Amino acid sequence: MCAMEQSRFTLRIHPLIMAKMKYIAETNGRSVNKEIEQILKWVISDYENKRGRIHIDEEDRPGFRGTRTNKEELRRLEEQAKLRNKPISPALFRINK
Repeated sequence: MCAMEQSRFTLRIHPLIMAKMKYIAETNGRSVNKEIEQILKWVISDYENKRGRIHIDEEDRPGFRGTRTNKEELRRLEEQAKLRNKPISPALFRINK
């Protein structure tokens, strides 16, 4: 199974909360990052159990490269294709005699 590249998110957190998160993470055998990720998964699961599944359109789902959405990635690839298909300027091949 191909793992999706992880999105990055900077979190500003009170030092006391961070110290407690480190304690909890260590108790559970996880890094603080993975502990926070697990807690977020529980929150999402609880939310969806109470209010229904959150549907994310496929075009808005994160891609497999960084945090770009599939829509952004498609636009980038289309732009690259346009550039590749542009005819090369004849001026590049002029030979001065």
